[in-house]
Amino acid sequence: MVSRDALGVKLGHRRKLQRRIANYRGIAPETSLASPTRTSIEDVKLEPTRTEPTKSERLDGSAVTKRKYRRHPKPDENAPERPPSAYVLFSNKMREDLKGQNLTFTEIAKLVGENWQNLNRDEKEPFERQAHEAKERYNRELSDYKKTTEYKKYCDYLHEFRKRQAAQLQGISPPPP
Repeated sequence: MVSRDALGVKLGHRRKLQRRIANYRGIAPETSLASPTRTSIEDVKLEPTRTEPTKSERLDGSAVTKRKYRRHPKPDENAPERPPSAYVLFSNKMREDLKGQNLTFTEIAKLVGENWQNLNRDEKEPFERQAHEAKERYNRELSDYKKTTEYKKYCDYLHEFRKRQAAQLQGISPPPP
């Protein structure tokens, strides 16, 4: 198994990682990797057309109803705020620079993304260093926070929340909190 570091790809760069893995396996760069139904390149054989219903259809031909909303626990308001990534820091700076140009949100997002991809390592380094420092500070604050009573209370809340949710999934009505 080849690691991300060996391929020179950072976390979150899915397309680059897919392309590097494909190149590592000897797949031509012109070959499209966009097919979400293929799990490996060895499955290039054509699949026969299927006549059985898909997952979204029932046997009687009617569509499956939408999945019910599943509640999520409230976030811990006392926990330290998560640090921004290097890309987010770059994005914030660039958005400040583009503020007076009356661009739409999508135009700004495209510009930011393209400019980030076109930066070389030396240009990204200050943002990555700043993000790394923020992450280290966050980890220190988080380890300190985990020693507090607020964290203990939040853990108790999560435990109760999960217990109630499991009981609801099993059809048992839990006692009110």
